[in-house]
Amino acid sequence: MWYSRFPLIVFLAASSVCGCSRREIDTPAIPNLPPIVWLSAAPPEGSVGKYTIHLYWGGWDPDGEISRYEYLVTNNEAGVFSPSDTIGIAWLSVFSNDSTFIFSADELVDSTATGQVSEFARSHTFFIRAVDDEGLRSVRTAHRSFTARTLSPEVSIQVPARGPGSPGPMPQSVADLPPVTTYRWKATDFDDDTLLPEEPESVQVALVSTVPFNGDFRLTIDHLRTPAAAGDWQPWVYYRAPDDSGKFWTSPPVAFGTYVFAVRAKDEAGAVTAVLDDMNLRLVRISPAITGPRMTLANSYVGRKVTTTCSTPVTIIDLPGGVLGVFTIAADASFYGGHVAGYRYGWDIADLNDPDQWEVDYTPFVGSEATLPNRSFSFGTHTLSTEVIDDRGSCSRIEIKVNVIQFTLERNVLIVDDFRADENEQAFPGFDNPYGRGILPSDAEHDAFWLDMVSNVSDFDPASDVLGAPNATSEASLALLARYKTIIWSVYSHVGQQSNYPLLYAFIRYRRQAVTAPGGKVQSDDLALAMAAGVHVMIAGHHPIQLVENRDYAEDVRHPLILKYELEGWQTGSGPDLNNPMGQESFGYRELCVDVIDYGYMNFTRRRYRQQSPPYYCPVQAYRPADASSLRNDTMRGANPLDLNFPLLELRDEITQTGKAYQPSEKGLDAEVYNPTYFRNGGACQFVPATPRDCFQPIYGLISFDTLEPTYNEPVAFWTSAFADKVADVPGAIGARSVVFGFPPVYFKPAQVKPALEYIFFNEWQLPRREQPVASSRSR
Repeated sequence: MWYSRFPLIVFLAASSVCGCSRREIDTPAIPNLPPIVWLSAAPPEGSVGKYTIHLYWGGWDPDGEISRYEYLVTNNEAGVFSPSDTIGIAWLSVFSNDSTFIFSADELVDSTATGQVSEFARSHTFFIRAVDDEGLRSVRTAHRSFTARTLSPEVSIQVPARGPGSPGPMPQSVADLPPVTTYRWKATDFDDDTLLPEEPESVQVALVSTVPFNGDFRLTIDHLRTPAAAGDWQPWVYYRAPDDSGKFWTSPPVAFGTYVFAVRAKDEAGAVTAVLDDMNLRLVRISPAITGPRMTLANSYVGRKVTTTCSTPVTIIDLPGGVLGVFTIAADASFYGGHVAGYRYGWDIADLNDPDQWEVDYTPFVGSEATLPNRSFSFGTHTLSTEVIDDRGSCSRIEIKVNVIQFTLERNVLIVDDFRADENEQAFPGFDNPYGRGILPSDAEHDAFWLDMVSNVSDFDPASDVLGAPNATSEASLALLARYKTIIWSVYSHVGQQSNYPLLYAFIRYRRQAVTAPGGKVQSDDLALAMAAGVHVMIAGHHPIQLVENRDYAEDVRHPLILKYELEGWQTGSGPDLNNPMGQESFGYRELCVDVIDYGYMNFTRRRYRQQSPPYYCPVQAYRPADASSLRNDTMRGANPLDLNFPLLELRDEITQTGKAYQPSEKGLDAEVYNPTYFRNGGACQFVPATPRDCFQPIYGLISFDTLEPTYNEPVAFWTSAFADKVADVPGAIGARSVVFGFPPVYFKPAQVKPALEYIFFNEWQLPRREQPVASSRSR
């Protein structure tokens, strides 16, 4: 049984093998079918759009699997597809069903465009086909034709700066540059509109001599605008290259002569800056170094001096011994493509060419400026030499010669009689003039008043210790002030004073701290310097603070005046420059401790407070009762002591009698008011600090006709301790406060004024008394 079955099994197996082989030989092969492809998302046929496009496609293979896709993009030279556009273009593989493509847009749409930002476009046809797992490709491709569009980038050259145009056809002046120059620029790209700026892909520069074009800048520029200039342009550089190297170019050494420098940018779509104009080209003249870095030397007393040469005239200034201030040096060489390599300085250098005589050798700047060590000189003449140098060895130098004035303080009091009549008047009418109304004291009355006030000061000599008109202007000097411990400056100023009259105007008037060229004698604020050296000052009179407003820059000064913000008054068409608070740089505000103080003044002719807008003025009540007295009820009738060491002050009897100018039914006295409470933060003015500075201490408050007047009891005289700690280095010198009276004390009863002033003389200033005091004058 077992044997009978075995042949059958063998037969069946053999039959099975033979049957398979017969089918393979006899059955016809089935052909591989090509895959099908389609575009599922693409721009509409013939549309115009952005150059960055996300495309989607799909495919199907009826008898297998799709292994990949292949795409081809043509640049349609004629603006529409032509089969010839595919010549030389290879198919590229992609393994996904979508991708984002950047299509070129490198043809200028309007060849007559005049701006750098111009429209560029390019027609393209996108083809896609599928490839199956046996390598068979789609018979029919999917395709779409469309136009990619973009805006060209623009370039602005930053260094060298563009100079103003000259008469004739040239768009700009010629920049004088050294043989090796670094040019800098900024480029901006716009994909679809100018509201979304980006950075371009690359930049390209050219520096072309005008020699082949007969030295003509215009012909050279025209050449750069043609395809013939292709060889004159440097290779494209990636704009965002490391170390910002795509944003500047340093030329190799260039022969002397004239050139045109140009720079253009290209975006990732191939759009190139289409126009060469004032923004992206420069006319340059290569010549030997004719300039050094722009060097600035700054000092609170010297000001800010600037130069670009090493042959700068010496600047001269008189300064008190021990008063010098900090000097700072800043420098910039970018305007000609240079780099500041370092600075050096030294005092009293005999030979500037000897490096060993400089205090320090060339030292690199750390930050934007360098501060020199403080120096102090008690006598003699000393010269500070400062110098900067660039990377090619060109230098700039500023020298300051300081004449040191020794403060001896050998005399006690100097009276500066700056209270004088108008030049057209022979004398003031006088309180006692029977034909006058007691508006002003006579010159004799004024002089007698002040001589009486200082009569008890030891060693005061009217023959030598009074400086008066008309010789005051020629006689006043820092050397004269250096002889005195204290100075009393009595001033009469008109509202709207603009001339160099009275003398105080020349000493403390506001001077703009602008950058100026070095050389010559510096006009310093001598009274400020005297205070800085330890001299104590009393300023009193008609409008002493208003006097130093800088009316050279003010068309319509308003009061109350915010000194810190409104010092320069109206600017053309825009009002005061609130971002340029210059007040702290002038004597009348910094040294007197009122650089951030509002002040107003009362005047009998019209009200000086009025509603103000916009909000950088201080709005106050315009008028109180609506009657005739509203023009006069704010003027001064007396002074109430805010410092309890001082007595009450009342107007003199002879000017308040019936028929006189200040009789009770008439006006009061002009006066200035300082730091009025209702100007402070939370009140009428948002720009004034909530409290005055610590160096401001009130002495007297205003007494006016109307106790409800906003200025009533507000300060009209004050101590300033800004320089109280400044003590001259001489025997007997003391530290003490200075004083400002916003009214003329001569109008008040001498019997009350004298003890008030003597408190200042003997208690605060510690002046020596005469051994035999002189009796005080009495008011009638």
